[in-house]
Amino acid sequence: MFPSLNYVVLTNTLVALKEGNFRYCETLGFTFDELNTLNQLSLDELFIVSRTSAQFMSITVRHDALNQILALSRQEAQRQQQINRAIRLGGSIALLNHFFGLTSNEVCARRQLLGITVPYGRKPIPDDGVAPKHLFLATVYSQHENPQRKTIRPP
Repeated sequence: MFPSLNYVVLTNTLVALKEGNFRYCETLGFTFDELNTLNQLSLDELFIVSRTSAQFMSITVRHDALNQILALSRQEAQRQQQINRAIRLGGSIALLNHFFGLTSNEVCARRQLLGITVPYGRKPIPDDGVAPKHLFLATVYSQHENPQRKTIRPP
């Protein structure tokens, strides 16, 4: 069973009152006299008020703010997917720092969460026997480190 809106609002209001956060209570719409009365109610009276079926508050949805938050959440989810894909493809800490602003600790933590183990030390320079995908990644990384080259074509 879900608690009623009255119960949730009263609980938050009373916690804010006990912490001395009167501004929060005022932003909810309570007057000083109402807050004073709520603060003096007995436990039984609070229980009765919180269980009443008549709602003393209403909720409105700010559609513009909700749509903006939903759009931002989609963008952040795509960013997280790009970061995870870059890590799975073997992106280095320097590469992830440059494009996504991740620190080495954040990259290591993400690798652990994704179950990716990376050997310690530097990666060896690939030779001609390496798979073309890895050679392409090495070319992209060398382009990142050495910006004199202008074009990179996948194999």
